Amino acid sequence: MASELGVQTIQHTNGTNALTIDSSGRVLTPARPAFSVRLATATDSNQDFTTLGDCPFDTIDFQVGNCVAISNNVATFTAPVTGIYHIHYTLSISGATVSGHVNSYLFIDNTADSVSTDNNWRHIEDPQGGSYSMGHSDALMQLNANQTVNPKISINVDTTIQVRRACRFFGFLVG
Repeated sequence: MASELGVQTIQHTNGTNALTIDSSGRVLTPARPAFSVRLATATDSNQDFTTLGDCPFDTIDFQVGNCVAISNNVATFTAPVTGIYHIHYTLSISGATVSGHVNSYLFIDNTADSVSTDNNWRHIEDPQGGSYSMGHSDALMQLNANQTVNPKISINVDTTIQVRRACRFFGFLVG
């Protein structure tokens, strides 16, 4: 269709490219909100995450649309526009030798569901006395502009865990 219309680029009124169709027919949307953050430095051993709290992050790999921030090791994604977003969170820990279960969550507007934290895109895993555990939370979220998403963690009983560098939190606007 672009070649029939003779259009290769659609620009925003300020002159920036909003959509480009390359010579192979690939559609590029360079202004689509997207981000990726990670934990580059593992936490100290013997961390106590028995109370629900924020998973630590310290590095922004990239962001398009100025949509993610890290403050005091807390990563917060803020939806710049209303739409459907794909959000992913990988939690990686070690030292979970006595944990009953490991929980990773995605919270909207930093608020737990009033009925159950199970409704907050929860992943639960029982490491069965093993040292390492990974949790993954994936979601398609309908977000309004300025709503926020935060990754959370809670570990049942065990106060001797270490959050590892494999932790990731990323997302993008689907449409």
